[in-house]
Amino acid sequence: MPARLALVVALLPALLLGCAAPTGSPPSSGTTGGATAEALAPAAPRPAGSEPTVAPASRKLRLAYGFTSAEVVPMWIAIDEGIYAKYGLDVEATLLQSSAQVAPAMAAGEIDAALTAGAGVVDIDLAGGDQVIVAAQTNIMSFLLHARPEIRRVEDLRDRRLAITRLGSGIHLASQMVLRQAGLEAGRDVALVQAGTTDAALTALISGAADAALMSAPTNILAEREGFPQLADLKDFRFPYSQTAVAVTRGTLAERTDLIRDFLRAHLEALGMAKRDPALAKRTLGKYMQVDDQEVLDRSYVQWKATLEEWAYPSLPAIQAVLDQRAPDHPAARTADPRDFIDERLIRELDQSGFLRTALAP
Repeated sequence: MPARLALVVALLPALLLGCAAPTGSPPSSGTTGGATAEALAPAAPRPAGSEPTVAPASRKLRLAYGFTSAEVVPMWIAIDEGIYAKYGLDVEATLLQSSAQVAPAMAAGEIDAALTAGAGVVDIDLAGGDQVIVAAQTNIMSFLLHARPEIRRVEDLRDRRLAITRLGSGIHLASQMVLRQAGLEAGRDVALVQAGTTDAALTALISGAADAALMSAPTNILAEREGFPQLADLKDFRFPYSQTAVAVTRGTLAERTDLIRDFLRAHLEALGMAKRDPALAKRTLGKYMQVDDQEVLDRSYVQWKATLEEWAYPSLPAIQAVLDQRAPDHPAARTADPRDFIDERLIRELDQSGFLRTALAP
């Protein structure tokens, strides 16, 4: 194991120490339930020769996710609607605070797959890891920047404090990019406050520990309700970025191909359900985020759906954006090929079989 990667993995217990699900939310770790495989008709045929004649036996899959926001709705739907069980999966889902924690956990063998941001995959691989993105849910940045009422422009954040999740996370990269647009440098002109999670970033803003915060829906709408107006919606900049992706190690992909294929099938089927059934998606989001305000749920859903990648393919420009940001501190990033961080074989297989178009059809 390369020295840098060994150091990252060795630090994993300390990284995981403070990880917890959002206060008061349903448990972040759970076994799938709901309808049985027999009760749910398949969305589309499996690739030729792979259609089971009986319900598949249950297989354990340890899944990490790096955010609590609308991006996780497909996972929550797959749990509640029994879609994981339909594909023979017993999924244990665990919340970590960002992609900066997810990638080391996967490198240490603590998890099998992740819903995460591309930044974590890039960083761990630059340190000698072997992780790849196999599907993408969002390939542009869609974070939102909110600030104290007296701060009217991004430029006004000079000498102020901006709350992010963690250094190395997707929100950290977002802070650098949006500040750069305003002629500011994160960490030099604007102090960065590591809050851990987006809801903790809102808490930092409310408590006065930060003057602004980057967050996702629905947390940003709650910030607006607390009197912190929006300064910027990063999706307006169309910054390429792998904000929500499915990642695995190359070893897991090679040794447990069927498991990862079926996890992708379940995730994509749930994603399609969320796209086609707004009521289900908003009800699920409200349940897990403990939000019952209909306006918050409506706006969160609209924001989420507006950024979805149409057919779930990973994006080379989205990976290159992370490499460009890392290049000043990581010489290897300057010459790295973004194709080395992506493996499209399964998503292409699902596309060619017809499953992908059926699962994600409007």
